[in-house]
Amino acid sequence: MIDLNQLAQPIRTIDVTMGGADSGRLIYEHGSYNFSYEAGDAAAVSLTMQPFNRLSYNAGRLLPIFEMNIPEGYVRYHISERLRRYVANINDMLFLALQHETGIGALSYKSAIALPPAGPEKLDELLRWDHKESAFQYLLNKYLLQTSISGVQPKVMVSTENRGTLLYPNLIAKTGDEEFPRLAENEFICMSLARACGLPVADFWLSDNKELFIMERFDIQQDTRLAMEDFCVLSGRHAEHKYSGSYETGAKIVSLFTRDHAQVDRYWRYVLFSCMVGNGDAHLKNFSLLYSDTTRQHPVLSPLYDVVNTQIYPSTDNQLALKLNRQKAFPNRDTLLKFARELKIVKPLQVMEQFADILTDSLYSSELFQGFPALRQAIAQSLTRSMATDNLFLTSDVKRPKKRKTDRLL
Repeated sequence: MIDLNQLAQPIRTIDVTMGGADSGRLIYEHGSYNFSYEAGDAAAVSLTMQPFNRLSYNAGRLLPIFEMNIPEGYVRYHISERLRRYVANINDMLFLALQHETGIGALSYKSAIALPPAGPEKLDELLRWDHKESAFQYLLNKYLLQTSISGVQPKVMVSTENRGTLLYPNLIAKTGDEEFPRLAENEFICMSLARACGLPVADFWLSDNKELFIMERFDIQQDTRLAMEDFCVLSGRHAEHKYSGSYETGAKIVSLFTRDHAQVDRYWRYVLFSCMVGNGDAHLKNFSLLYSDTTRQHPVLSPLYDVVNTQIYPSTDNQLALKLNRQKAFPNRDTLLKFARELKIVKPLQVMEQFADILTDSLYSSELFQGFPALRQAIAQSLTRSMATDNLFLTSDVKRPKKRKTDRLL
């Protein structure tokens, strides 16, 4: 039985470590946050907060790097309801302390809170779940207090005994809700298409009853946690501004922090794929950089994650999450090529046509869409739109045959 009475005292001080190395201390008092490094050679908590540049940071709210994994929406509500009888003031310091060593990335937080970890699950049993109780409700009840992960979608972090390490929760389990039904199935299909297009993705599964989409955490390698920072952090924005900015700005972030044009090329492919499958939720928190917490060198784009077709849901606005070419309308081929050429992508039209052919083959021959024809139609419409042209670019990068597979979609 977990003693939740230990949470009654307000959390004012948290010691922060990066990959096990001491970084500094976060203090909350009089409505203000202060983070101070222990020394100029302390482990940096963020690529944007180097101790040799500045030892102390003050703000009226939690700094973006610490806010990155603070739960939103569904998870935040359920944690708050679970703790309300024990905690008078449920605030961000409490959510930060609850992460301890379980948060996404390499940061750990030491405070007076010491909740025992929940025992592991068997992945195969989750995938073959046949109990009367909802699998997600079971996981939510068990793992809620070790789930500090951003996003409004219902999700929990789970430990399994037959995958990876036992030191940290190594899987993320997601489900849908009344507003976004069949979301787990939607994400499984879109991620399967991404993998077919050759984009890097973590291992993932769909439960037999299609209730759970389960993805392996890519910030954990064996017993080591990689540092991870999303584009909100890297652009100095807070979570509520994740829909502000543009994909062009995202490319500048990649170029600035990686100094590697191959990573810019990969980023363009991520944006291209999202547009082709109708993902209108590719916001700043759905792009991240990974790097070793020890060397802090050579950041790279994380594998692709959180990709769904949003066009199928009536409550969405059928627009992009961020601006592209100064607007949020889903782009056609001309806009995508313009974006590619601004980024100096080599043979972008060839990449677009390769993706389009792979997606078309999957739409017409794959078993992925059995029982979900509405999603197949929504992705087909998105693909058609992304390959339409105003004939602004008359010179193509490759010699194009008279007939292509995607012509049947037009």
